[in-house]
Amino acid sequence: MSEENYNIADKAASENFLREDGTPQQDQTTEDSKPDVSTTAARYFLTATLGAGFLGLGASLTILGLALPTLAANLGSSIDDLSLVLIARGGGYVTGSFIAGTLESKVNFLFLAAVSLLSMALGMILTPLILNVASFYICTAISSLGMGGFETVANVLCLYLWGKKSGPVLQFLHFWFCFGCAITPYFARPFLNEVFYYSTIPSNSSAAENITSFQNITYIENTDLPFVSVPYFVIAGILTTVTIFLIILKLFFAWNLTRSQDKNTTEFEGTRYRYGVLFLLFWFFFVFIGMEVVFSTFLYKFGISESPGLAYSRDVSADLSAVFFFSVVIGQFLAIFWSQKFSPEKILAADLLGVGIAAILVLFYPLYFETAPILFWITVGLVGFSSTSIYACVLSWASHRITFDGRAMSVSVFGGSLGEMVLPIPVGFLIEKHVLSFLYFISGYAFVLILLFLMMVKFAQTKSEKHSLDNPAELDNLQIQGNSKMQNQKNG
Repeated sequence: MSEENYNIADKAASENFLREDGTPQQDQTTEDSKPDVSTTAARYFLTATLGAGFLGLGASLTILGLALPTLAANLGSSIDDLSLVLIARGGGYVTGSFIAGTLESKVNFLFLAAVSLLSMALGMILTPLILNVASFYICTAISSLGMGGFETVANVLCLYLWGKKSGPVLQFLHFWFCFGCAITPYFARPFLNEVFYYSTIPSNSSAAENITSFQNITYIENTDLPFVSVPYFVIAGILTTVTIFLIILKLFFAWNLTRSQDKNTTEFEGTRYRYGVLFLLFWFFFVFIGMEVVFSTFLYKFGISESPGLAYSRDVSADLSAVFFFSVVIGQFLAIFWSQKFSPEKILAADLLGVGIAAILVLFYPLYFETAPILFWITVGLVGFSSTSIYACVLSWASHRITFDGRAMSVSVFGGSLGEMVLPIPVGFLIEKHVLSFLYFISGYAFVLILLFLMMVKFAQTKSEKHSLDNPAELDNLQIQGNSKMQNQKNG
């Protein structure tokens, strides 16, 4: 297939993406014309709205782990009885992503995003009101379906709206996701019950046993609502507000944001090349998300473990975890500006170089943890700072090489969700008896991630980057044809 034919098909898909009321229109753009001011402003407003949705997504993902002991206590159950909730959430997340990826070429993007957000909000509202374990799993599944759907739709919509300039916008969206994850523990802490661990020697036993006791369920004054429902309701309020703004955009601008199937460029990419890129993306996100979850989950445990662990107090170990999360937020914020000056490949190379240096420092931990413990704190910050912008950079990199539609995004989400469930398993089994296994697995995952990146770059060199108008559409060179109804009435 010639490059000329490829460019024609790529441009056709771009022109068909935004249509007013779903009807074909002629392209009214010339090289010297400028996008309509009102619709340009709406594009920025839509991006800001998606950012608020990512803030709610980050908070929704984080609140479950924080509130799990309180929810278990409210049910008169144990955490062991609710331990399968992470698997249920991962399954729901993947299912929601695949549903959204399948429908994105048939259903309006704004409608899909709104339904996903409402599903998340409904799950957030119902979860603190649960009456039994079965309903807890159902509520988690409802919210996780919306999480997977929204992540898929929002990322793909961003790529379609901004095209080759989507790098900084993706970093902007994921900054709000990281910010939501970072602030949720501090916001939710006053509304969570304390869990007390102590030892006692029963009269009929000579051995000490560990007993866990919870505070009684606390309720909001003059209501039957448990206190833990406050952070859940606040998150649901954020998600509902974002949904309302999306509906306003749909009604006011009459956009039919549906990917055109008339001339899909996937047929010009080559099946083998496209599937090869998706295969490598699957495993890259499998390792990357799994590594992040392992590090953030077991860092606190490593901090409080006796030598050769850090043997810190619980407060100091919590501070160590805070260093990681805030380094993620800072790195993600700076990535918004870096991505305007550097290509995704250069940012990824720098990020993975930092991850590789951190992995080496982790391996040498036994040599310096007694003489220079501050070096480990620096390593923790380096891991967070270096890994934060990888996700968005990989999406941007992939969109320059294949048509990154909803199904491609679903493959990435599936790989990340599977890694989140699988890679922590060996660390969880070994960390109690072999504390340093946490460091060895983190280093191994980091080196595998770097190897996968090199494989992706090498494979991508077998086919040149897409030319001409990018698909997702580079709308800076197109007149957005979804003008507001108000302006149409004025002109009419």
